[in-house]
Amino acid sequence: MSTSDAGYFDDYELPDAKQDENQRSMLVNAIQLMGKEYVGREFLRWLMEKTKVFEQEFPKDLTLVAWNAGLRTVGLEILSLCSEANVLQHILTKEVIENE
Repeated sequence: MSTSDAGYFDDYELPDAKQDENQRSMLVNAIQLMGKEYVGREFLRWLMEKTKVFEQEFPKDLTLVAWNAGLRTVGLEILSLCSEANVLQHILTKEVIENE
């Protein structure tokens, strides 16, 4: 950060914890709804696969390393939300839920 940037972030306010909690609760509810349907669980599984949560790679290209780290960060957040919504087991095992 250069000296000309000093003070640029002074007006930045951290997100309200209550707002973050409400947003997370809304996301968990959405994932619970998705987890009730086979198509929703397949979509969540697809998201985790595309964000390379279950892959190990060691590319030599540092930009690819950074890109994959960003993908995994998003995927791990989805994984965390699925766990909180109690649908992770169904997604990971492709378990069929009764009454579908």
